[in-house]
Amino acid sequence: MEQRYSPYIIGASLLISGSIITGLANADIETPAHKHAKVMAKKLDTNNDGLITLDELTSRQDRRFQHLDLDRNGTLDKSEFNARMIAMFNRMDMNGDGALDDNEMSQIKQHHHGKMNGKTGQHNS
Repeated sequence: MEQRYSPYIIGASLLISGSIITGLANADIETPAHKHAKVMAKKLDTNNDGLITLDELTSRQDRRFQHLDLDRNGTLDKSEFNARMIAMFNRMDMNGDGALDDNEMSQIKQHHHGKMNGKTGQHNS
């Protein structure tokens, strides 16, 4: 009697297993890093055609360069680069003591972690 039901049990088990595997394969399972990469790709695709061209890719870098080139002479010198780093350090040094302590470092980590998860963090200037 047990042998008579075995093929049905095996068949049902295979059917259920196949359904589970198919469901998992079709599921929208994304890691936070994968979601972040998609968002960044969408930002790079400035004309929204689903493709990132070399011009779209380099235009973002050109804008960053122009932001750093404070005297707009087409080159970055040490003072321009350091000015940006000093401004960034001063934003992170929330108590203004000229050093980054554990509390400030954890606030920086929380702020960046929130940005990676799509949240907006508090930022003191």
